[in-house]
Amino acid sequence: MIELDLAQFAAAVRAYAPQWERAGIQWQLTFGPERDKSAAWVTCETGDMAGQLTVWTSGEAELDTGNLATGVVDPVHYELTSAQELATCLDDLTNRLTDHN
Repeated sequence: MIELDLAQFAAAVRAYAPQWERAGIQWQLTFGPERDKSAAWVTCETGDMAGQLTVWTSGEAELDTGNLATGVVDPVHYELTSAQELATCLDDLTNRLTDHN
């Protein structure tokens, strides 16, 4: 496990923002309250698809994507070992939202 700086997550999300906006994905970044294990998350929506990637300072991450029309949700859990792995999570989020359009 690592101690993940949520500012790195925010920077990674902002780096993906232009790609998401070009694909018609609406997104919002939120920081949770300061805790022993703080979290931040990005929620995204496009058409019938929605997703949320939550990242904790502990290095854990949870990706939930779902089809709004069917109600089917597909969760994935990650154990990040470096901040560079945030790109993998954000790529997964992007692919799940755009592959279903």
